Amino acid sequence: MILRFAHFFSLLLPGTCLLLPSSQSGALLGADVLVVRHGGRYTGRFTSRNSAVPCVRIKTDEPVVLENCELRGAGDLIVAEPGARLVVRNCRGYGLTPSLDNVSRGRFLTAAAARSLRVEHNYLDHTIGILVYQWVGDGSPAQTLTVRYNRVRNIDGRYRNGDADATASFLGLNQVRGVANVDISYNEVVNEPNQCATGDVVNFYNSSGTARSPIRFHNNYIQGAYPYPATAQHYTGTGLTTDGDGVSALTTTAYVDAAHNQIVSTCNAAMNIAAGHHIRFHHNRMVTSGLLPDGQALKATYAATSIFNAYHQPATVFFGNSVDHNVIGYAKAGYAVPADSRHDLSSGNCTGCTDNEHLPNPITLATERQEWQLWQQKLRRRGVRLDAGEPPASLPPLARR
Repeated sequence: MILRFAHFFSLLLPGTCLLLPSSQSGALLGADVLVVRHGGRYTGRFTSRNSAVPCVRIKTDEPVVLENCELRGAGDLIVAEPGARLVVRNCRGYGLTPSLDNVSRGRFLTAAAARSLRVEHNYLDHTIGILVYQWVGDGSPAQTLTVRYNRVRNIDGRYRNGDADATASFLGLNQVRGVANVDISYNEVVNEPNQCATGDVVNFYNSSGTARSPIRFHNNYIQGAYPYPATAQHYTGTGLTTDGDGVSALTTTAYVDAAHNQIVSTCNAAMNIAAGHHIRFHHNRMVTSGLLPDGQALKATYAATSIFNAYHQPATVFFGNSVDHNVIGYAKAGYAVPADSRHDLSSGNCTGCTDNEHLPNPITLATERQEWQLWQQKLRRRGVRLDAGEPPASLPPLARR
């Protein structure tokens, strides 16, 4: 998907802060919504059934930890205002039906001009994921972005009155430029057909690491990127796309290393390089049978991967990209790349795609299920625990430690 993010932060609805009481940190709105004005560690259950009011708003640049929280909201669950130094861990977030027409469910976390973000061991259900817009941290280990060990179900951009937000993603980076030590790893994202609506599951837009420390996107499992309904004929989402209309090498997406990921059952594409430079996709697994679990054919599939200059930028902006040493099996009737009814490498748009391994035909639902087994084996072998575990039997409305 080729996205433009300019409208995203209109969803922050900054005027809603006028509704919040002027008081100390931990101020509550309607006893259900938390406003953090000072650093500290917070836990509790917070709910907002108003699409315009987040469950938690961070209004301080002091270090804040949200831990063991349960969040349920019709809008954004957590909003972090500029300068935030925030850790969100062992939390469970649930998107509720929007309270307004033509508005999707909210994000688990929206952060503008953050200084430090660590989001790990959380469970996300029917939200539209995490959006990080711009960055003010210095990229040191203490001032970078970490998103790992999260379990995610059904990124859901559907409106209550029909239609959907085509930009709903598990993770979107927008103008997060030149940030070292970014780590996005061991996240499990599963989107069920006809139960949600997502665009690119992950989209890096005009965002970059550095030459010495590229954005590391590794060891993630993504299953499901579908239109709504899943058998619709048009879809522009993917598992992962590097994206952006930046017109210089400094402003476009750059320095991204995506490796050892599994991207399964994706319409349109699994992994696309649509913009940027010094982007490498390697040692990933991209598998799509082109079928729904009940055997119906998906109509919006295209090709597993591509390198294409979507914004028609000069060679000083779009260059140095590669897709190599991946394992690919992408079923698509009417193509024969590299075998009958396959479109593993996008025809005419994969210069720089080399040394990839192509799975033998046929690519079936059983082939996809095998990817899930491989993922489970990886987690067990490496001793990796995802999400927040079982929710505690009882949580206080608000506890600060």
